[in-house]
Amino acid sequence: AVVSTQSGHYAGDGGISLPELKEAMAGVGVKFSEDEVAKFFKKYDADGNGEIDFNEFIALSVALNDQAMSGSEQAMAHLFSNMDADGNRSLSHKEIRAGIAAYTGKPVDDEEVTKLINQLDIDGDGEVSYEEFSNNVLTKIAVAIKNDV
Repeated sequence: AVVSTQSGHYAGDGGISLPELKEAMAGVGVKFSEDEVAKFFKKYDADGNGEIDFNEFIALSVALNDQAMSGSEQAMAHLFSNMDADGNRSLSHKEIRAGIAAYTGKPVDDEEVTKLINQLDIDGDGEVSYEEFSNNVLTKIAVAIKNDV
């Protein structure tokens, strides 16, 4: 599996390590405790080799898709709605910063928010639409970690 990390490194070496997952989560502006990410990682590192390899990533993706059909999509929609202060179905820099702080309970700086927008903003309008937000695998992983999936 290939994950873009904050440093721009692509982990295409056959698996995703725990540090790479943590860096990828930080890259989308989501900060979880060490225990939360480690617990999620351990759940999907089925062979316990310290990496989520391709087959394990497929299992993770299937679980995220199953979760999406069973309530995660509602959780994601609820999170987006809570962040979308002006109700225009698009998240501004200010809304994302406030939303991440509220979601994680931790402050986030402007640079992190800008990096997140750059990663999620597919159409380049400077904001993140619901479609851009909900279709990102790292956003789905963040919701899964938060909801202990």
